[in-house]
Amino acid sequence: MLDRRPTAADMRRFVEALRGPRVTERSTKLWPGRQSADRFLVTCQPEVLGPDPRRRFRDIALALECDPAATERLLASWDRVITVHLGCDGIDPPLFKLYVEYELGRSERLDIPDDTIFLSAKWRPGGETHFSRYRHLAYPTNGVEAREALRKSFATDVGEISAAFTDRVLSELITPRGRVDVMLVEDEDTPRRSFDINLYRVDTPLARHRRALEALCEAFDLPAAAPQILADGAGTMLGHIAIGRDATGAEFVTLYYAASKHDHR
Repeated sequence: MLDRRPTAADMRRFVEALRGPRVTERSTKLWPGRQSADRFLVTCQPEVLGPDPRRRFRDIALALECDPAATERLLASWDRVITVHLGCDGIDPPLFKLYVEYELGRSERLDIPDDTIFLSAKWRPGGETHFSRYRHLAYPTNGVEAREALRKSFATDVGEISAAFTDRVLSELITPRGRVDVMLVEDEDTPRRSFDINLYRVDTPLARHRRALEALCEAFDLPAAAPQILADGAGTMLGHIAIGRDATGAEFVTLYYAASKHDHR
């Protein structure tokens, strides 16, 4: 345990101490008139945490002031966990995030739907811990289907600006029928609901979507955000997009990019 209130620097220190294959990723979250740009996420297999991964994961969670009961819930069915994610949004105050990932239909948990791939815990130091479920959607499976699903069903749950931006990005894919996976993200105790659209398999450069991003930022009254994001993710792929409404009902878009591998052979 730390002898003070944990900070974003503490999460960075924990992930920098990892030794083994891992992937880091940056992101920017946009709302109308507001943005959060100091965000990172690290993904690795449990064994990268150390010789006793379960204990190390618990120690990290508790050191960062995750609720003890919430920590134990993350650790349930640990033998079924295939990857863990450690992340932080913002600096003052930071929002800490821990995820556990399961193979589809193999979590053997009774407290989450069988189609849950990720269970995440998010909290600010001294605050409550909130859980989200990332649920696999069997449809869509590619960019063309994703555009169709966006228009016919997803658009009723997201904002008009977010839907237009996502439709434009999907229309610009080099391989529109390439694999695109979508997850439904639901908070357990708030109205927050979103869709996570994974584009990593279609290898689409962030810069390819410059004009779509500029239009999004203009519509959100954040004209300076587009050049900042493009500079931050220069030369990298657009990994995935999250669109939806937060716990207050506000429309948002999150862009994930600049994924980089460490200690991979």
